[in-house]
Amino acid sequence: MPNLPDVARRPLEEELTRLRTGLPEQPTRSHDQQVGGHASVGVAVAGSVHGHIFINGYRERSRAEVLAAYLARLLTRCAALPLQGVVGERDADDGLHVQLSHVYIQLATTALSLRERVEDDALRAFDAAAYLERHVGPALLPALSRAVVYVERVDDPASERSALALEAEPPFTLGERPDLRGGLLANFSAADLRRLVEDAAVRALTFAGPQLVTEALAGQRCVVLLGEPGSGKSTVLRYLAHRLAHAGLVEEVDPATQLDGWAAVGRLLPILVPLLPLARQLAQHPERQGSDGDLWNYLVDHLQPRGAHAGLAEAIMEEIEAGHVILLLDGLDEVAGEASRAQVVQAVRTFAEHNPPCRIVVSCRTRAYDTAINPANQQWQLPGWPTATLADLTLAQMQHFVGAWYTAVAAGDVVIAAQCTERIAELRAALSARRDLRDLGGRSLLLTIMALVHLRQRNLPEDRASLYRECVEILLARWELRGKAETEYQALMDYIGLPGVEVKALRPLLSEAAFRAHEARSPQNPGLLSADTLQVMVQEFLHTKGHPNPFVGARRFLEYTDYRAGLLHAANAGNDYQFAHMTFQEYLAGLALVGAEQPVQAILQRRNEERWRVPIFLGIGHAVSEGLPSLLRELLDELTSDTQHVTGQRDALLAAELGADVRWSRLPGTGFAKAQRELAAALADVVTGNLLPAAERVRAGELLAGLHDPRPGVCTLPPPMVEFAGEAFQIGITQAEYEAIVGQEEKGRFSKQAEAWYVDMLNITTLQIRPFALARYPVTNAQYQRFIEAGGYDPTQPWWDAAGRAWLRRDDQATEGLEPWQRRTHKQQPEWWTDPRFGKARPNHPLVGISWYEATAFCAWLTQHLRDGYVYRLPSEAEWEYAARGVQRRTYPWGEETPDGERANFNRTHNGTSAVGCFPLGATPEGILDLAGNVWEWTRSEYRSYPYDPDDGREDSRKPAKKRFTLRGGSWDVRSLHLRAAAPRLHGTPGRCVQVVGLRLARQC
Repeated sequence: MPNLPDVARRPLEEELTRLRTGLPEQPTRSHDQQVGGHASVGVAVAGSVHGHIFINGYRERSRAEVLAAYLARLLTRCAALPLQGVVGERDADDGLHVQLSHVYIQLATTALSLRERVEDDALRAFDAAAYLERHVGPALLPALSRAVVYVERVDDPASERSALALEAEPPFTLGERPDLRGGLLANFSAADLRRLVEDAAVRALTFAGPQLVTEALAGQRCVVLLGEPGSGKSTVLRYLAHRLAHAGLVEEVDPATQLDGWAAVGRLLPILVPLLPLARQLAQHPERQGSDGDLWNYLVDHLQPRGAHAGLAEAIMEEIEAGHVILLLDGLDEVAGEASRAQVVQAVRTFAEHNPPCRIVVSCRTRAYDTAINPANQQWQLPGWPTATLADLTLAQMQHFVGAWYTAVAAGDVVIAAQCTERIAELRAALSARRDLRDLGGRSLLLTIMALVHLRQRNLPEDRASLYRECVEILLARWELRGKAETEYQALMDYIGLPGVEVKALRPLLSEAAFRAHEARSPQNPGLLSADTLQVMVQEFLHTKGHPNPFVGARRFLEYTDYRAGLLHAANAGNDYQFAHMTFQEYLAGLALVGAEQPVQAILQRRNEERWRVPIFLGIGHAVSEGLPSLLRELLDELTSDTQHVTGQRDALLAAELGADVRWSRLPGTGFAKAQRELAAALADVVTGNLLPAAERVRAGELLAGLHDPRPGVCTLPPPMVEFAGEAFQIGITQAEYEAIVGQEEKGRFSKQAEAWYVDMLNITTLQIRPFALARYPVTNAQYQRFIEAGGYDPTQPWWDAAGRAWLRRDDQATEGLEPWQRRTHKQQPEWWTDPRFGKARPNHPLVGISWYEATAFCAWLTQHLRDGYVYRLPSEAEWEYAARGVQRRTYPWGEETPDGERANFNRTHNGTSAVGCFPLGATPEGILDLAGNVWEWTRSEYRSYPYDPDDGREDSRKPAKKRFTLRGGSWDVRSLHLRAAAPRLHGTPGRCVQVVGLRLARQC
């Protein structure tokens, strides 16, 4: 293993010995080449090991040796857990020894991937019970978990489509139409699956599960990896680089066994670099747009710093041209300034265009890239690049990490080893029992901090600011420990000449340092403090503590932190200093903000800068945890002083997010009760206005859900109704309209579906609509809560008819012959009532997960409850379409304009329902909202062909069990094709309940 550094040689030799004694012999791949007898650099060394030589006075080295040495350095650099503030790289023998590969857990994206397709003989032999036991349950990691089953039928013309097209179908569906035939696997019993297997009309079952992040990266040549702060974006890239470097150096290691979904990709040469230094270079030339040459020059500087590692850049370029390289570019969101970020994006884009064989992954925070969150992000998106968004961790992933964490720590600590089983059980139990901890642990960084805190004190605080505080305490306490026996280093405070002073006294200094570093962040500065600046700050601090020689003490502080890395450590050969992790800098900068002489003004001055968002939240969280909620109260007053303009409405959103982040329940007193009422009124203006884009209005609706939405008739009764005089009306569509719809859908590749879906809308006859009234909004969760609290599910109550009582008393789990969507888990509440996305946690969102029986019972209860002289009921199909189209026969409820994200919640843009009334541009001229998208709505009309005759029995609700009732309106997960006011007529049995179906009230005038 010639010319490898000793630090890499020893572990590699040990790894080779372990692998060769513990693994079966594997055939050598044709593109691998041995280097020095042991290390294989995989595809990067195919052919002669005496490749091109750099002849500029440097010692000549073979290409293979140069690349092997590079991979060895990368392997060492990426080996440790990223949160290494507790174990500095130059201090690796003093502290925890936690290797990333020992604790890394499978991370998933928010997308689904197709897994097993069962057909033909395998379908008939399918063991449904065994499959569900193996793939459904809360204890499964993403690779084994299955979320959705798709049913393909023999008579379905759309079945002849590709697997990719199938993957794009909405998974949460009604399942009774050819286009809507998937379902949540958790809703299927083994008997349900067996019935499908035995159905001769079923061609195949296809199962889908969470897409693993490595699958997402392997499936695209260029991809943007998105995630929230601390979600694990950088860790994914670090782990990927480590595993690929390992596979490149050890022939026996197949990357496909380490990286899920990597089999078709094989061995690649990883290059992991941050994007911020590139931005600093480009910022020196503002006249340049950014080019492939700029990115390549930056990579050369990174690969061959100060001329070291001669020949490496040339060797890497050859591998790029051969398609053997994956470029991992970390932290697009850390590039400050619009112009600078645009330069970096242009450089990356042109590099990808000019080097098509090269794979590239760019990581970025979701908020800084997603146009649904901020339309301005469009200007620095990478055109045509797909995105993969990291999902929050599940409880199973958290539990797996806890076991791996304590096992890794115990390997180097005899005390923890003796307590390992007990500690794992304690932390797992806490995560299972406490929703607040699971909410925090959904981000991998916070989960790691949680584990650190538990390692230290075996109990956990309730909020993230307190978690960061505890971790900072851990890092500060590290400087109180004596140094290694063979050195002169003591505890920090002793070493700098302040014996007897606790290291906690440094917190104000560190907060101010973090504040200055964060304030200085720019394209030229990633948040570094120069050594000179830090020394002056330390001198001033030591002077206030009465130090006899602040200059010497400050010099010793820098020397100490340079050697014993912890919360703060040296960078760039000691010329600069930086914090161990950006999150700690953000937390401490937040402390400085709230500790400023005028904290409210300090926050207001920075509230619109994205880089200050996290510090503001953490600073306010710290203030509340320390018993100083008055600061938040003052800030709320300022943020809600004017909500009639765009800036004021965004301030109201920020105020609501701050309150939700610290939890309103922790804020006692009448002052906060008044603030919540004022804030709720401000958010109601946001939701019902058009000043902010839809994404922000939807977010305002979510926040308003926790503040008692004050809009009349949203969370209260009676509901606001819109009256219609009634007149002659032609329901459905003409032949000419049908042909126009099919022609329009040819552009979207859905003409065949349109042909099938719209054919039953053809009609040429008119009918007389009698006077009626329709609710302005769908029924909300808060309104339905009143029904539940009034004993709504008591079968003896008069609002249940005989058919409804029979359904209510039926044991769905024990009754044979029911479809999956007919099997209710609960009959004292809607099926998704406890789901945080759909249920009672969002009182101002439309109710979902109810059957037709429950919908009609609610109407009857409301009639008795209000006693206002009206009979409330479901609308007929004709009434619903008349309200949506009017006598003008509008194409959409709002008119003729093509559907977009400002008019309706559809196409999974918001991944669930939105608060009612968030899309005022989608209202009818009479002011009825949400008739297109959000939720499908039950009608009282039995599904029958046209012409529509209200007197032919289709509006007779008696004997409903054998009928199928029409649903109208589309939902949050449908394409624009379903949003037409004369939309495809879906239909369902009265016992059907799914999370895309709700109801809207009607009454006779």
